[in-house]
Amino acid sequence: MQLSRGQSLALEQLYEIAASSEGTLEIAGDPEADEKGGFIRVQLSLATKHYRHPNGFAFRDRERLRMRIYPTFPFTAPFLYFSHIRFMGQPHVQWGSYICLYQSSETEWLPSDGLYGFFQRVDEWMAAAGKGELDPDDAPLHPPVVYPTSNTRFVFDCDAPDLEEQGPVWIGRVGLSKKREGRFDVVNWVGLDDWALAEQPEHVAAAILLSKPLPMEYPETVDGLFKALERNGVSFDLLYTLLRAFAVRAQRDNPIYILVGAPMRRKEAGAPLRHHLTVWEIDSTAVNALQDIVLGSEDKDEAITALAKWMVTAKALWCRVFENRPEVTHRRDIGSNLASVQGKRIVLLGCGALGSVIAEHLVRAGAKSLILVDNRLVSPGLLVRQKYSDRDVGFGKSQCLARSLKAIGLSTTIEEKCDDLRSGVVDNLDLCHVDLIINATASNPVAHGIERDVRRACFLVPLIAVSVSAAAKCGSVLVKMPRFSAATIVIDRLTKIGLVRDNPNHPTVEAFWPKKSETKLFQPEPGCSAPTFTGSSADLAAHAAILLNVGLQRISELNFDQASTDLIPAPWTEAASSGTLQLTLDDQGQSLELRYGYEVLTSKIAQRAISAEISRTGRVRSDRVETGGLIFGEIDEAHERIYVDSVTGPPPDSEASEEKFLCGTSGTRAIGAAKLKQSRGSSRFIGIWHTHPVSRGQPSTDDLYAMARLLHGQEYPPRHVVMLIIGYSASEPEFNYFLFHRRDIRIVTEDELSLMLEGEVAG
Repeated sequence: MQLSRGQSLALEQLYEIAASSEGTLEIAGDPEADEKGGFIRVQLSLATKHYRHPNGFAFRDRERLRMRIYPTFPFTAPFLYFSHIRFMGQPHVQWGSYICLYQSSETEWLPSDGLYGFFQRVDEWMAAAGKGELDPDDAPLHPPVVYPTSNTRFVFDCDAPDLEEQGPVWIGRVGLSKKREGRFDVVNWVGLDDWALAEQPEHVAAAILLSKPLPMEYPETVDGLFKALERNGVSFDLLYTLLRAFAVRAQRDNPIYILVGAPMRRKEAGAPLRHHLTVWEIDSTAVNALQDIVLGSEDKDEAITALAKWMVTAKALWCRVFENRPEVTHRRDIGSNLASVQGKRIVLLGCGALGSVIAEHLVRAGAKSLILVDNRLVSPGLLVRQKYSDRDVGFGKSQCLARSLKAIGLSTTIEEKCDDLRSGVVDNLDLCHVDLIINATASNPVAHGIERDVRRACFLVPLIAVSVSAAAKCGSVLVKMPRFSAATIVIDRLTKIGLVRDNPNHPTVEAFWPKKSETKLFQPEPGCSAPTFTGSSADLAAHAAILLNVGLQRISELNFDQASTDLIPAPWTEAASSGTLQLTLDDQGQSLELRYGYEVLTSKIAQRAISAEISRTGRVRSDRVETGGLIFGEIDEAHERIYVDSVTGPPPDSEASEEKFLCGTSGTRAIGAAKLKQSRGSSRFIGIWHTHPVSRGQPSTDDLYAMARLLHGQEYPPRHVVMLIIGYSASEPEFNYFLFHRRDIRIVTEDELSLMLEGEVAG
């Protein structure tokens, strides 16, 4: 007998185990070769008396076993059989004698353990079988064994009816969707009582749900199946009537199908029993005979004879079933960040390099609905890295992406829109029926449109914005929670201010806000195409997955009034060793500028600096002495918003008393230049602040003169400045902001002033 290296190793281990078992395991005779099967067969005798318990398998003192060892051992696990069929129908005993030791030999079988690990598993299996605990209540229930003999496939996506509310047997039908030849999907269940009321689809099958289990191995013959169903309360007359009813509506020479369910599945430990579903195919011979009987064929006797012969001798044809019912299956993405979008209604802005990948992830994750918004067309160059094909060229991105996503065949409702988003999303979309917005456009005009939306409309939807750097070496994901009072323009600005201050040399900061002001733009079609970034389909697919995961993770972590930014270097770049940067932003709240109604966002750094200067002045001089300094930030006329990033104390040449504060100018030019450089162009001198310790924060004549000097008395005056007056700073400080444009203050001549004064006197 020619043995492989693995078989020789197995026999060596087997004889050693038997020799050391003190008679528990005996080898009966010499190994035999099965030339046809390619394995060697070994007869074993196992002492099983110590495994016996009242509720388990009725083991004899010794059980005869057969083991098959294949040439590929130890990389293939041996097969083990009882030498009899006394335990046919018991859990985990298949084909009447095969002992099912592993739920999955691919993961549980360890080649390095060889037969030592194999017989350890045999010992555990025998102990559980003897106690009747092969299918304990605290573990998933192993389904019965059904050997498919038909080429037809059935997919189950919808849960079966609850039998407890229906009685001992449920009779009805299922609607079928024919996906292709040989494949049906079960789309609904209709009980017998509702048969006439429900719309009947083109394809249907009969359904029988039982309240008692069937044998662990389903019958192989029609006669055996009839008897098994009768034992479960389905009479022959009822079954025959059901067969005739479905046979009559079937086309000649076509089979019919009956779904058979029995409570033999459990999804997880402690879960209630659910139906194990199988599909019985009635072949065309029997269907034709039934039709002849019902329709009164001239050869009725012959038809009855054919049917009887079929019932007694025919094999039961079982179809292959693919389970996807929530009641008995776990989603493969369970516990992932992306699982949080299941059942959510999502709007995706932008169907490009990032958006087209993200869209597929959302559909596969089980989003309830997905609205794709993009007004661009597919061009040939996009095929390099976006999820489109040659047939899509010249058509709208959202339309083409929707078509490919629908082809996946999952339940997400997909809608495409070709809207111009530069005006925002509020006017284009019904946000009352949206749970999440993802902006994958990386478009400044779109971001500005959304920023305007946040100011003028209720926008209580989480927002994720994703983008990549110029060479796709770093990715950025911004998250705005519903109660954060601004959107991505503000979040991006605050992120830049914070990160370039604290991490100026980090590669991700340099990637998005480089120190050098000149950035070379990449145009795929030089001279006429819009600038974009470089990067491969692999680069963008990786970024899309990472950024989406991180964004969803942040939504689960942040408070309702927070926002965040993550800058993530690509793992394949040198920047990866520097790690990611993450910034969480608390809502700063908004105060109102009192002349034009601008929103004012004052950073906590600026607030703390003002409080510290007021306290210092009180300690050093008096809390009645006014103080002040310079304000740095940005005045955004487009969004009517003022950013106060930082402040200074009084310059050294300032004058301060209980009556007034005159802000000096010594060193201010250097401070302003340093702030502008540190912020990489985002934060500059925008005004002055001072206190009114015991009075309201209203501009005095001196304050107005100060504004006039700033707006008209410099070589290069700004077009607008901010004045912050902190009233009652000695007791309960209140911040009062005033914005002055250059046009607000007009310099008059002495003659004009005289005429104005004369007019006042005359009046």
